[in-house]
Amino acid sequence: MFIAASIQARLGSTRLPGKVLFPLGDRRLLKWPIDRSRDAETVDETVAAIGDRPENDAIETYCDRSRIDHLVGPEDDLLKRHLKVINKTGCDLLVRITADCPFVPSEEIDRVVEEHMSNDARYTTNVTGNMPVGIGVDAIDPDLLRELHALEETHPVKLARSEPANWDTNWSDNPSWNHFSGVHLAVDTPADYWSLVDALNAVGDNPRKVAEWIAKR
Repeated sequence: MFIAASIQARLGSTRLPGKVLFPLGDRRLLKWPIDRSRDAETVDETVAAIGDRPENDAIETYCDRSRIDHLVGPEDDLLKRHLKVINKTGCDLLVRITADCPFVPSEEIDRVVEEHMSNDARYTTNVTGNMPVGIGVDAIDPDLLRELHALEETHPVKLARSEPANWDTNWSDNPSWNHFSGVHLAVDTPADYWSLVDALNAVGDNPRKVAEWIAKR
């Protein structure tokens, strides 16, 4: 089985424009989930799925300079961007991660993928109320995304989450992370960004140590 990770990225965030190219430690924000995905044992190829608005040219340039495999697709049609990754890689399973999650653990990517491969679901996700925000991993069968596209959906997992019984959705908690369910490890706002900058400076880049540090603040 060939597994591809698709890291969705754009610069047009309404709350924090340009965030995916902000510096965080020794690399840009986007590079963190790229590297975490590359370090996952179950992932064979990692691709940045970039929106097609002009401002995102800067992401393309960064990817070229950093040797990050990437493609460009519709800004407002995330599903089509991920389908382009499927078509580009010919993957049997797609792993979806967002570019504003620098501390998604490689081990958690592997856990979700392995859980998906051992169940009968078409979509397995660890995005639940028991998990911290920012370590979200989606494992999605390509045929499911093709069916959603035929229904003119533009989001890859919104319908599968809202109608789990209709789309064979499996919710997969990791009990070892439940203690940090109130911790925010994604970069959505300026406060999030500076919190992660401070955490990285204080305890390094281990995701669990970062979560522990933020939880104690």
